[in-house]
Amino acid sequence: MKKRFLPVLMALSIIFPTFSAFAEEVTLETTPNQSAPAIVAETAVLMDAASGEILYDKNADQKMFPASITKLMTILLALEHGKLTDEITFSHDAIYSIESGSAHIAIQEGETLTLEQVLRAIILRSANEASNGVAEYVDGSIEAFTKHMTERAKELGCKNTNFLTANGLHNENHYTTAHDMALIAKELLKHEEYRSMMSETYYEIPPTNKQTEVRYLHGQHQMLNENSLYYYKDAIGGKTGFTTEALNTLVTYARRDGMELIAVVMKCNGADHYTDTAALFDYGFDHYESAKILSAADHMVTIKVTETYKEKTVDRGTITAAPAEDVYHILPKGTDISDITVETKVPESVAAPVEAGQTIGTLNISLHGELLKTVDLVAQDAVAELTDAEKEELDASSFTGILKKVGISVGIFLLVLILLVCITRTIGYLQYQKRRKNRRRRRNSSRRRR
Repeated sequence: MKKRFLPVLMALSIIFPTFSAFAEEVTLETTPNQSAPAIVAETAVLMDAASGEILYDKNADQKMFPASITKLMTILLALEHGKLTDEITFSHDAIYSIESGSAHIAIQEGETLTLEQVLRAIILRSANEASNGVAEYVDGSIEAFTKHMTERAKELGCKNTNFLTANGLHNENHYTTAHDMALIAKELLKHEEYRSMMSETYYEIPPTNKQTEVRYLHGQHQMLNENSLYYYKDAIGGKTGFTTEALNTLVTYARRDGMELIAVVMKCNGADHYTDTAALFDYGFDHYESAKILSAADHMVTIKVTETYKEKTVDRGTITAAPAEDVYHILPKGTDISDITVETKVPESVAAPVEAGQTIGTLNISLHGELLKTVDLVAQDAVAELTDAEKEELDASSFTGILKKVGISVGIFLLVLILLVCITRTIGYLQYQKRRKNRRRRRNSSRRRR
């Protein structure tokens, strides 16, 4: 069959010579995109956890039902407003407002757990009543907490998020996006308490005031489970989600060669949320790297500090401003960073007081004319305002200066006055001598006539 088809194909290429040219053109156009992962999730995003740069985007700003990945925001607010040793006593509403059959760890009304135990229940078992308990613990009620969730999301830059539950159980007006969830997940990494918990796959809650037996919590995120078919060795944490309306949703963190990535996939069937996430991470780690693009020590600037006192500019010395730390950025592998340029923007002087860590200026870092990042230049030390003693000294020196000016003025006046007197007397003496001379001349002239 192949032998018969080959002559036909050759004949077609002779009769229609443009056919082969057209095929070659399509191949050239599609080649650059062949490395991008084939994602079946309805929406997805891959983000660099350090910079927030987006490495892959599929409908990432499309509003979706998040299901239990909502709980990442619940965890964030709990860590921002509480301590792991704090205790939560569960109310009737927290326990019985969840849907029958939804995920829980059988917490009883009136039972007391530590915040750490509650967060472990959320991370490992996606316990819905545990999320409600956090809501009441932070804001007094679930309704107040969900408003807090939405407000905090906006502060993080989320533009298409509206939370109405603390646990992600379905509500038509409870939605977010893959991009917004990545922003929330990125913020969570700032909390060491979360980092210490997110990789765990097992935890025990000892007996409580209501439970006589130990609760054994096993994680649900299969990319963290070494015995799972979907284990991904670079995965370090994340959160699963599922409802009938949302299908499978997943947020996952992974680290390789010092680079941390966040992958979010939403509305997946079967195990696609795991295979999609693995494909996203493979793409990110294979094609990008974290490169040091600026050394803080090489970009230190000295700036004059002044203060205005009684309409007079007082020199307060200088401060050094520099980036808070060396700057790294995600770049395609093989990028030549020698072409990076840095534009420094700082004022000629700054007004006291200046606090250590205060932003003084910026560095604009560009590669081939394209802005990569803007970095703050922060003060490395502090300069205080004038003290009362310094102000008194300035006032005294100012008064002394006035006295000196007055003394000089008086001296000049007296000197001029003396000069005027001397000149006046000299002129008077000369006139007197002239008159005497004239009188002698007249007397002598009168004698000769006689």
